[in-house]
Amino acid sequence: MSSARDELVDIQQRLVEELKENIYDTVGRNDDELDAYYHDYQSEFQAGFERLSTRDEIVQRLMRANIAYFGDYHTLRSSQTAVLDLLQGAAERGRKIVLGVEMLHAADKVHAQALMDGEIDDDAFRWRVKWDQSWGFSWASYKRFFAFSKQYQVPLFGLNINADGRENDLAYRDQFSGELVSALTQLYPERLVAVVYGDLHLAGTHLPKVVEENLRKYGTKRRAVRIYQNSETLYWQLVEQRLEHVVDYIKMRLDQYVVMNATPLVKFQSFSNWQQHRQEIVFEGSDDIDLQAETALVDEVYHYVRTIVDYLGLQLEEEANFELYTASDLDLLSNLVARGLYTEAEMDALKDYIGMAETAFFERARVLYVANFTVSNAAEAAARYVLAETRPTSNDAIDARDEFYARCMVEALAFFCSKIIDPRRHARNKDSWEATLTKFRRRRKLGRIQRLDLQAAKGFLKHKQYEQRVTEQGSYTGAPRSLFGLPTDQHVLLTRALGRSLGDRMYAALGSGITKELIREAASDDLRKPNKSRDRYFQMLRLSQDADVFRPEQRGALPRSFMDDE
Repeated sequence: MSSARDELVDIQQRLVEELKENIYDTVGRNDDELDAYYHDYQSEFQAGFERLSTRDEIVQRLMRANIAYFGDYHTLRSSQTAVLDLLQGAAERGRKIVLGVEMLHAADKVHAQALMDGEIDDDAFRWRVKWDQSWGFSWASYKRFFAFSKQYQVPLFGLNINADGRENDLAYRDQFSGELVSALTQLYPERLVAVVYGDLHLAGTHLPKVVEENLRKYGTKRRAVRIYQNSETLYWQLVEQRLEHVVDYIKMRLDQYVVMNATPLVKFQSFSNWQQHRQEIVFEGSDDIDLQAETALVDEVYHYVRTIVDYLGLQLEEEANFELYTASDLDLLSNLVARGLYTEAEMDALKDYIGMAETAFFERARVLYVANFTVSNAAEAAARYVLAETRPTSNDAIDARDEFYARCMVEALAFFCSKIIDPRRHARNKDSWEATLTKFRRRRKLGRIQRLDLQAAKGFLKHKQYEQRVTEQGSYTGAPRSLFGLPTDQHVLLTRALGRSLGDRMYAALGSGITKELIREAASDDLRKPNKSRDRYFQMLRLSQDADVFRPEQRGALPRSFMDDE
């Protein structure tokens, strides 16, 4: 009989294979050169890896290297973020860098410099370089490289060239880019030449080989390091060792590392989203989404509903009784008002909630809200629908304490269920909230989001102290009543933080304290019954308190301009 974990792994592998099949059906399978590149890339990982690594080790390696190749998965924002994070780590330690990027044609350097010098704005730059035609991937993700180059005085060069219509265009582009990279090592011998290029080009027989061959012409050798990202092969090897949710960096072999920050499902879903013109709206703005993309998102959420229901052994009367709205649906609130489903006071609270929410299910309206197109958000949205359909419904008023713990349990169960789909998703832990408190509490001027984050940190840590007393004394006395009647925005953030933290631990404890039967039982709780949610919260806490949900807190925090749109 398979374990709960074995079932989860089977689910995740099945979802990945189904998604890959859909992608192949869309892009076709008849590009022999691309297939060969993919084969060469995959062969790099067949021998496995040497050992686990750390961010600090890779940064130290960058301090000594002459060339660093960073594999980039163009549709995955976290891929670009990881590159910027490591480069910033080296720059902060004094390493001088020159940056070569695939996203820019070599002939367009003058326009890139004009952008960094403030002579033109983003729109003018994109028009001049024909960004949407020549590259086509998220500007919001890649514009951060220009901000990085400007802040750290890093010369930036395009490595790409138009190879449309050429036979063996990938090899042609490698040859062109390799010549430029080798020339940059001669022009900037004291700097790290950082190369950001599509991951398939990083196989030893492709771009790195071209650079080596060109360097020989100069009679020169350079120390090079390759940094791959999110190898599917290595991910499943980590799964076998039960390390997939805690390992972020791997040393594959000498001078070769792998950053692991996304599951295969998240990685390939980002490509599928890009194919269907539905990039992450939170970064791209509320663009119009076509009907095909909306239908695809509904299908994706429904698929996750079915997966969660099957795994937990639940039964729903209706598995798709919802309308789906996204951040691009600006008429959502007006529609709910027009339908007379909520009072004015409720609508005011709803407005605050939508402003803070990533996902939500409004039961009376049968509306499922997904803020942006990511696997974790689609999975959490599916979970919220499943939970709403499973538990008893009532409009009876309950006291503030029961409302507080009811919200915490909904967040915990939704987060747990979303990790069935995306197991690398992690909640902020106590250390993270303590760091937030330290960072913001002495600042006099804070923006609204920073103030809310500070208030959530204080509330989270105060409740954790209460949890410790309850665990040690076995009594609920001394409850932090001030946390139970917070304004909507603070209430949402705090209950989400506590709930997600608990849900993370519940998932880690699955099979050793937490069972599917217990999750089913909790999902069907009457949340308005006095004390029910509080008792369930502390039961789950006790059963999962020894769970290992270690999350390395070693990544250097990128400046906001590199992480988000300004």
